[in-house]
Amino acid sequence: MGSRRSTREETRTALLDAALDEFARHGFRNTTHADIAAAVGIGRTTFYEYFESTEDLLVQLVEERMPVVVSDIIDAIDPELPPLDRMRELGVRTVEFVGLDHLGLILHTESMKMSEESQRRIAAAHAGLVGAFAEIFQEGVRSGAFRDLPVRIAGQLMFQTVMGAGKSIMDAPDPKQQVHETAEIAVDFLIRGLAAS
Repeated sequence: MGSRRSTREETRTALLDAALDEFARHGFRNTTHADIAAAVGIGRTTFYEYFESTEDLLVQLVEERMPVVVSDIIDAIDPELPPLDRMRELGVRTVEFVGLDHLGLILHTESMKMSEESQRRIAAAHAGLVGAFAEIFQEGVRSGAFRDLPVRIAGQLMFQTVMGAGKSIMDAPDPKQQVHETAEIAVDFLIRGLAAS
C-alpha cells in the first residue's frame, strides 16, 4: 500500500511539474490535459484520476506551491527594517515573481478567466502575501510613514501597481533584463503614493 501511494504521489507531482512546463511553453489556454499526460508518459484518461480538468490542476498547483513562494518572499525581508523599506522590498520581490516566474505569469494572465470557485481558492493561496502587504501598510500608518487610507483602497492600489509592473515585464522583449528596473520604478511609484508626505 505504501509504495502504491508513493507511486501515485510521484505521478501527481510529475503531472504538476509537466503542466507548469507546458503552460510556460504553450500558454494555459493552449495546453490540454492530453498534452500534460503525454509529457508524463501516461494515458490522457489517467489524467482524470488525479485532476478534474487543467483548471483544477492549475488551482491545485497554486495551492501547493504558492504558500512556499509567499513564505520565501516574506522570509527574505528583514523584519527589523522600517515599514517603508519593508514595503519596498516586498513590492520588488512580488513584482519579480509576477513578471518572471512561470506560475506568476500564468496567474496574472489566466486567473480572472477561471470559475469563481477557482478564483476563490487561488486568492486563499495568496492570503499570506496579501496579509504581509496589509500588515506593513498598517504599521506604516501607525508610525506616520504612510497616509491613513482605507486598507481596501490601499490594497487595490498595491495590487494594481504590482500586477501592472508584472505585465510590463512579461511584455518586454527581454523580461530578465527589464525586471529590476521595472520593479524599482513601480515600487517607487507605489511608495510615493502611500507616503505620508
